[in-house]
Amino acid sequence: MQSASRSYDASEGRDESSTPLKSPLDSYLHRTADTETTVSGLRSGGVGGGAQLTFGTPGALSNAAQRLGKVAEKFSTFYTDLEHERQNRRQSEHSKYAALAETISRLESSLEVESRRRAEADRNLQAQLTAELKSMYERFSTQARETQKSVKTSVDALSRSFAELNTGLREEREQRGVQMDQLSQRLSLRIDECKAGIEDERVARLEREAQTLKRVGEDVLRLQERIETEKSNREAALHSLQSELNEMAGGRNLSDEKFQALVLGELAGVKGKLQVEREERISEDEQIVLAINDYTKALQDGLRIVAG
Repeated sequence: MQSASRSYDASEGRDESSTPLKSPLDSYLHRTADTETTVSGLRSGGVGGGAQLTFGTPGALSNAAQRLGKVAEKFSTFYTDLEHERQNRRQSEHSKYAALAETISRLESSLEVESRRRAEADRNLQAQLTAELKSMYERFSTQARETQKSVKTSVDALSRSFAELNTGLREEREQRGVQMDQLSQRLSLRIDECKAGIEDERVARLEREAQTLKRVGEDVLRLQERIETEKSNREAALHSLQSELNEMAGGRNLSDEKFQALVLGELAGVKGKLQVEREERISEDEQIVLAINDYTKALQDGLRIVAG
């Protein structure tokens, strides 16, 4: 950084020495002087065979020259001040550059010291980390070996437990197979006994139902015989009564219409009672027959269920 600033100062000095400051007023005065010299030469020598040029009076030219001199003096003073200001600014910039170079030098020194300190700290940290990693690796290796031993012991114990469990399961399976065979045999015997008992029960029930049907049929036949006998007796009594009445009516000449009407009324009442009793007997017979049919149907259904 210092070498760069020094090279910049040298190049700047060379540029300033090789390029002098030239104001526009100096150029104007130089051109004016050249013009006056040319005019004087023309006056003295003449132009075009004795002709003369006249630009004004000599007093006017001197006043203009004075004014131009004052202006030139002012411009000279201005450029002198400007040159001083430029030199002052250059010195200020040189001092700033020197201060900046010194600051940069201090920063470079500090940076170098800090870099060395950081490098030393990095080496120390790396050594510490290496030591810690080595310690951790050794500790983890020890723990891994211990864990591997414990896992191996656990696996061996688990393998023994599995072997014992497999042996127990095999024995249990064989024992269960024997028990299932025995149970199947007992169940087969019980099923055969149940089938035989059900068959005996079915045969006995069929016999009982046949006997019941036989008794019911006999009772129905006796009841029908009694009904027919009673019916015949009633009809015979009715015919005998009617014949007696006819004989009495034919043997006697009843003149009393009242007695005849009474007899006819009693006869009609007896006929009505006989008809009602006959209808009741027929209804009772039908109910008995329906009950017997229902019983027979239920008995047949039961026999079909038992046979199925």
